[in-house]
Amino acid sequence: MPLFLSALLSASLVPVQPIRAPHIWTASDGFLLIDVLVDSPDAALVLMRHDGTTLATHKPAPLQQLDVISVMPVILELDEPVYLQLIHKSGEPLGSSLVIEPALSRRVPIMETRHDEVRGEWKTVSGWQDEGAEERDDLPESAGRIDSAATPTAIPRDDAVVRSGWWVWGETDVVLKTDHGELTIDLREDAAPLTSRNFRDLVAHHFYDGTIAHRIIPEGRGGRPFVVQGGDPTGTGSGGPGHWLPLEPSTLGHAFGVISMARSSDPDSAGSQWFIALDREECARLDGLYCAFGEIVQGGNTIVSMAMTPLADTDYFSSRPVHPPRLERGRIRPAPPRTPGKGRPDKRVPPPTEGLWQQAE
Repeated sequence: MPLFLSALLSASLVPVQPIRAPHIWTASDGFLLIDVLVDSPDAALVLMRHDGTTLATHKPAPLQQLDVISVMPVILELDEPVYLQLIHKSGEPLGSSLVIEPALSRRVPIMETRHDEVRGEWKTVSGWQDEGAEERDDLPESAGRIDSAATPTAIPRDDAVVRSGWWVWGETDVVLKTDHGELTIDLREDAAPLTSRNFRDLVAHHFYDGTIAHRIIPEGRGGRPFVVQGGDPTGTGSGGPGHWLPLEPSTLGHAFGVISMARSSDPDSAGSQWFIALDREECARLDGLYCAFGEIVQGGNTIVSMAMTPLADTDYFSSRPVHPPRLERGRIRPAPPRTPGKGRPDKRVPPPTEGLWQQAE
């Protein structure tokens, strides 16, 4: 065989991802299969949470297919998505991780009718319960408050929760190219798996290409920067993808660089419209009431530039820009590898200084 042809063939046999799932779905009575595609006898599989906390490890045989549950039975007990990463003997992570999401029965929001001077009568979430369970009052401390900066915590599951199986896929990031710059989003499957998957699928199908940020609120009710909102294909604030999402109790708090789903008063009315939080103090009251599903890890200056776009009107409910920022194109790319004890190599963009807001203005 000619040398150049041999080299080409060898290169083509090197896997893009060193581990993969042959099936995206596994039922609870099935095998959660993973293919190890590298010939490295000293590599190890590490199961971890988003923050890098290690849950289990296993040294697989090279070039084998294995049932992850048989070697990492902790998966049977998990209530949130986790990440499976292949680590070289040197400690270097290899390729993107696999996301393993347990398919659990739904947590249902408990609704309460309230009244305030701005919106009049409106519905809000006062707690969560598992389907068929008794009502409970679990809700992040900061929900509905302007002055709180409490960090949301996980809502515990009921003992009778139904475990149907697992979804498995390669972890990906979303990159949004706007006319103000690029935004790279770490999709937080661990905090809101259904919502992050919906957003990723819409981006992959180019749903958002050409859409605008139709609503920008540089000053919220607490007097600080609030949100940039977009994702409506009609650009009016009333459009969507033609389907709706059940509200998830996200454990991701609303702070600068966090992306969340907009909705109407019905908790299950989110579809495609998103918003980017601009300030923790101003947005903490949204925790548990709106579903945060991602963190922007690149593009902090892009957020500020979008947020400081001049407005045609300053009405709180419309707040439309004169020249709305435009999302030119969205794409999906493999996420960076994860390291035990650290998680991703990048973190959410830091909030800007007060001087940067003024400079942008």
